[in-house]
Amino acid sequence: METLHCKTCGCESLQPMQVVLDDEDVIDNLPGEEQESRFYSCQVCGDNWLSVKQKTADGKCTITFVHQMGTSPVLKRVAYMSNSVVVSDESVEEWEYFKGEEPVAESEWESVLSSRRDTLKATCVN
Repeated sequence: METLHCKTCGCESLQPMQVVLDDEDVIDNLPGEEQESRFYSCQVCGDNWLSVKQKTADGKCTITFVHQMGTSPVLKRVAYMSNSVVVSDESVEEWEYFKGEEPVAESEWESVLSSRRDTLKATCVN
């Protein structure tokens, strides 16, 4: 099983898992869209998030990252990509940040995520 480096606790314990959606879960997709979801979970500190990649017929895609699942506020970040094949920072045309359903500045979003990760790290170290 593939493990990745956790950005919260620093351990090599982050496990990505493919999410299989039922037909009723993808009903909101537009025709011609393809969706791929992954859930990332650290086996040491408990940090987790969901990423949902949606490809459109025009070759572009969005990737939505949902952090703080199961607690409030839910943090979301949406990347609008110019290339659905090569997913990298260079192919991100725009980022949108949300705290709950409200758009927020990147700095506020980063601050809330950083605070959450500090709490998870402190809990794991103690």
